[in-house]
Amino acid sequence: MDDVTFIILGATGNLTKKKLIPAIYHLIESKKIKKFAIIGVARNKTQTKTILNKSKKHIKNIKQKVWKELENNFHYLPLDFYQQEKFCSLDPFVKNIEKKNKLSGNRLFYLATLPQHFPVIAKTLKKCALTKKTKNNWVRAVFEKPFGHDLKSAKKINKTIKKIFKEKQIYRIDHYLGKELIQNIAITKFTNTFLEPLLNNRYVDHVQVILSENVGIEERGPFYDKYGVIRDVLQNHMMQMLSLSTMEKPKKFSGNYIRDEKVKILKTVKTTKELVVGQYIGYKKEKGIPKNSKTETFAATKLFVNNKRWKKVPFYLIAGKKMKNKITSVYFQFKKAQCLNINNHCDFKANYLTIQIQPEEGYYLQMNAKVPGEEKVTAVKMDFCHACTFGPNTPAAYETLLEDVIEGDQSSFVRTDEIEQQWKITDKITEQKKKLYKYKIKTYPKQANKLIEKDNRKWHLVVK
Repeated sequence: MDDVTFIILGATGNLTKKKLIPAIYHLIESKKIKKFAIIGVARNKTQTKTILNKSKKHIKNIKQKVWKELENNFHYLPLDFYQQEKFCSLDPFVKNIEKKNKLSGNRLFYLATLPQHFPVIAKTLKKCALTKKTKNNWVRAVFEKPFGHDLKSAKKINKTIKKIFKEKQIYRIDHYLGKELIQNIAITKFTNTFLEPLLNNRYVDHVQVILSENVGIEERGPFYDKYGVIRDVLQNHMMQMLSLSTMEKPKKFSGNYIRDEKVKILKTVKTTKELVVGQYIGYKKEKGIPKNSKTETFAATKLFVNNKRWKKVPFYLIAGKKMKNKITSVYFQFKKAQCLNINNHCDFKANYLTIQIQPEEGYYLQMNAKVPGEEKVTAVKMDFCHACTFGPNTPAAYETLLEDVIEGDQSSFVRTDEIEQQWKITDKITEQKKKLYKYKIKTYPKQANKLIEKDNRKWHLVVK
């Protein structure tokens, strides 16, 4: 952790401005990195201070001493990775800074670019001798999501980059895996003896994976229109939420053991033809969106996890932009307890467990209890509020993930077979030809209600 050179490819983009520089700032502030250099690379001819000033507003309560340290160690070089001969000037540039800062040559390459550029960048880095590794240093490459556009493109990218980097050097990022509650799912599940035995088809009626956003596409117009909500969040975030919530206990809580169990789950996922897609009214007026766009901003579907534990339990996935609330959660509804004819009051509700990632991180359990003084049963809630217990200043996702890369911990990153299984599932969903329903802002297509209500169930689109 004491010695690292960050090389950010795509240094003038929104990801660098909003996430990477703030994450590095907090690593410096917490003294988790001490000797370091940051080298930004992009095609734009701009100044170091211009890049940093754009990022400054995304950092709260800046300490000038920490900011000055970051500023003094940030360097920028305008280069085009498609112009190999010129790009190779990065090698002596990096070596000079490493020598000047007395760094050992530990290099973290962060590809903050579109996925179609990954193979070219990886090949160019190797040809320019930037990826050389010795016994005394490490070289690691972080690839930002989305990793490909479909299974075919993901395989092609994997094939190319694995000729240059070994799997243990490759960190495919899904920033949701850096969120505290996501990292906590498996720990909570397997360290509480009352919980894990209940999460199976004997007790669970159904599961909902929810990623409801109250914002639109913001500054991501041209990018988002090529992907849509299914490829943008269902393929990665939602598949990770599903696999972490349903996987079996790994032999150890580390690296490949966790990823082995997630892959086992993904291999058993069975898609259905039940799919509703929609586009919010006004989407085509967004900047960079074609007037004839058929890209979906909403999707709801039904899946099954076809293994012994979860066989016949339906999994309902719902995700969308410009919906009423910002909610990211995994919702387990348990089967209703047998009616005991308590004074003929059999209308008590089923229990449920909500693992909520946003907006109020925590675990929320609904139980039933007798109303005092009455022969009546009512629902009561037990909750664990993450911020209430641990405070609001837990590390942000990118800060946690960058720290993991530096430490060489791949537990929260996605492996080759994992990526490809996620795309197999996603391709089966996207290949379906479905009508694109329009929906008003702060709502979602009513057809999504029909998808779940025909099974006598309802969406749990509420906070807590």
